[in-house]
This record gives sequence, structure tokens and C-alpha cells, in this order.
Amino acid sequence: MEWVRLMFTFDPGLYVSSALKEKKMRLCESFMKGEIVPDIYVIYQSPGGSAEFIKSRELKQRYYRERDIHILGLAEDYDKALLYLAYFALEHAGA
Repeated sequence: MEWVRLMFTFDPGLYVSSALKEKKMRLCESFMKGEIVPDIYVIYQSPGGSAEFIKSRELKQRYYRERDIHILGLAEDYDKALLYLAYFALEHAGA
């Protein structure tokens, strides 16, 4: 069995889209255990400080396994993840 290193930290103002609000704690616990929740978009802070998002299953790829991931938000669909990125860009414009 291959050892997988996944290190996640969650932003204090973690965004969770409306359909996931009731599952927030369970989702965070799953990620901390190294479990990947299918069909969830993970919004994270890239090394350059911008925000990006991917489907949670992509976190199993080597690129992500070798990095600490700071999670800014969790979204149930592409549109909600994209909306958060627009909000993040507006909040950090000129910062």
C-alpha cells in the first residue's frame, strides 16, 4: 500500500456553499483524515497567493500530495466555485 501525504489547513473564514453548510464539519474531518469527498470543488490558495479550484478527487495526484494545501472554500458545483473566485479577486484587488 502506498503512503499518501496530504496536509490541509482550513482558512478561518472558510467558504462553504449553501448545499454543503450542514455537512461542513464532516467534510473538514474527512479531508483531515486524507479521505477525498467526490463531487466537491476545493478552493485553495495557490503558492502565488491567488485562489484556484479543483475537483476534490484531483487532490490524490502527486502534485497535490507533495504540498501543503490551504483550503479557502468548498463548493458543490463549478458555478459556486467560480463565484467564490470572483469574490476573492475583488477582495484582494490592490492588496
